[in-house]
Amino acid sequence: MSDDASTLRAAWMSEAAPSKDDIRKAAGRVLDKDRVDRLRERRLRIAGVVALVFFVPVLLWAAAHGVAPLVRGAYALMAAGCVAAVVAEWVYLGWSKRALPGPDDTLSQLQRTVFMLDCQQWLARTAALWSSPVFAGVVMICVWLYRERTAAGAVTLGAVNIAAWIGSGVFTRRAAAALGRRRRHLEDVLAELDGPS
Repeated sequence: MSDDASTLRAAWMSEAAPSKDDIRKAAGRVLDKDRVDRLRERRLRIAGVVALVFFVPVLLWAAAHGVAPLVRGAYALMAAGCVAAVVAEWVYLGWSKRALPGPDDTLSQLQRTVFMLDCQQWLARTAALWSSPVFAGVVMICVWLYRERTAAGAVTLGAVNIAAWIGSGVFTRRAAAALGRRRRHLEDVLAELDGPS
């Protein structure tokens, strides 16, 4: 049992009325680590969203003025994938805000944070699915390069595309695992609170 969980459990289960300050301090320690992790990743995510928002108009322009229908379709697909990524990040950041402490009691706050971490973990696990239009668009450009330009250029771009897809998969899998660890830690605290005295 962690020190935070035992402190919370003692305050929660004691016969004497627990001090509100003791409960707040114990819950604060449990949620502070989650808050620090969330703020650190939030900065990176906001930078990524800003980059994608600036990238989407470029892709839309390329979709309108591409050299061939295949290339225009590829850029349109990539723009759709970038928009999906922006929406997913927006949803993720919204869930992060919902997990912040509010006026609820301590137990409700811990339960809500666990639920939000579970939602965020699901979103990270499905990242390969909602980002796949970007990579499919690059494959279409590889096909065009192979037909119209050089096979070497197509193979090089295809290899970079595969490496980027694998890299993003590894990154999102690690992010999902980190979210899972944070969720399990909070679930352990909740289990200690609900356990027999």
